[in-house]
Amino acid sequence: MIAGKYLDDIEARLDRVQEERLLRAWREFACGRLTDGPFDPPACDPAPSALEWPNIHINDAVADPGLMLLHQFRMISEQLADGHRNLLQVRANYGVGIMPSFWGVRPFIMPRHMETLPNVHPLDGGEPEIRMIVAGTSSADHRHCGYGPQIFAVGEQFARIRERYPKIAAFVRVDHPDAQGPLDVAELLWGWKIFYALVDEPELVHGLLGRICDVYERFIRDWYDLVPMDDGDHAYGGRLHRGLIALRDDSAMNISAAMCREYVHPYDGRLLEAFGGGLIHFCGQGHHHIADMTRQPLLYAVDLSQPELNDMELILIHTVDRGIKLHTYANAGQQPFSCTGHDVRHLMF
Repeated sequence: MIAGKYLDDIEARLDRVQEERLLRAWREFACGRLTDGPFDPPACDPAPSALEWPNIHINDAVADPGLMLLHQFRMISEQLADGHRNLLQVRANYGVGIMPSFWGVRPFIMPRHMETLPNVHPLDGGEPEIRMIVAGTSSADHRHCGYGPQIFAVGEQFARIRERYPKIAAFVRVDHPDAQGPLDVAELLWGWKIFYALVDEPELVHGLLGRICDVYERFIRDWYDLVPMDDGDHAYGGRLHRGLIALRDDSAMNISAAMCREYVHPYDGRLLEAFGGGLIHFCGQGHHHIADMTRQPLLYAVDLSQPELNDMELILIHTVDRGIKLHTYANAGQQPFSCTGHDVRHLMF
């Protein structure tokens, strides 16, 4: 467990009046009661710490649930010191390979000098092992395999912290772990050969995506049983959206809109429905499938990280013009913003 003095420090620095004002503003935005332009959430006053917080390397945090907690709450401390406009948020932060790790893939820990999250190797057994997953002879264990034990150990500590610290419980949100999106998980399990399989083995790919969704639902439901999100909303990167899930569709950037209609949107839609809706994030160029993505009735927000690679007029037509919140950047290298309504265009063109 993280040392009590650090949690005491966070609890003392949280200003209930300012945090409630910020949360109300984000809820107004997420629920569609703000309809024009970029969203400008009220900033909380800077609240520096009297403590010297240790700097935890991400490789050490991945290896030790206690250090993962300290790593996450140090970031909260830094946000409080700077004065924040996004909601405060922590998570069990184990990188993109969380879901594949439940099938026993080997982790790939990044060199220490990079100080970045780990990834995973594809399944050693290749396509024959994929067939075993689809046939049900190779199953995933999200509680006891891969990063599962660390993730749920962190979740148990989050739950205990909530019981002891009322302001942390009220104002530091706990994000669900990064489970990516179904096609992203499939690519991590299978490796680059999955892109040939989309053409050569469509039934096998669909079978794999279905199995991934089964495990995905069990994993996220178990997480929320342990660390509930009682208000029915979720915050991706501290930016509130309706629904309880944030999906990642980075692998979809590599395939056509027609392939996305077959292999991406139906499985995203299944998970959005299972968790009362949510957000979809993608890196890279995704305007080719934005029209199909945003036809899903329970998609409430889109997050994209590289507007300079996208046709932003097309993105805006299929997000803010449809009442779907957009989280992005005005230009490469600028500060992030969230928006709804037509008059945001002057920031991008």
